[in-house]
Amino acid sequence: MSVGERVELGVLTGCGFVLAILTVFFLNVRIGAVPVPFTVIVAAIGTTLLLRLTSAITESSWRYAPLIVWTAVVLVAAVPGINGNGPLIGDWRVLLLLLCGLGVPAAATYMSRLNNL
Repeated sequence: MSVGERVELGVLTGCGFVLAILTVFFLNVRIGAVPVPFTVIVAAIGTTLLLRLTSAITESSWRYAPLIVWTAVVLVAAVPGINGNGPLIGDWRVLLLLLCGLGVPAAATYMSRLNNL
């Protein structure tokens, strides 16, 4: 990997961090009394796009770096703080965020590998 590709991989990993922060903090959006977790769709599309972009740069395990950073940020946000407060409430929206944020890129990777057979 050249220096330019490493810088690009670092930028995409930083984008994964920013995507995780945004999806975590806007997950609790409500319209009236109804929760509307639209960031689940943003996470699914964003993590899949990040995986596609990093796969174009490298075929090594480093292509999963944005997904690893995204997962780490979401899991750290799910842990309650000292006072029991945290940005995420343990309910169905957090599970849906993890399922879509990791499941859709995993399915996309699986489907792309099937096409290469």
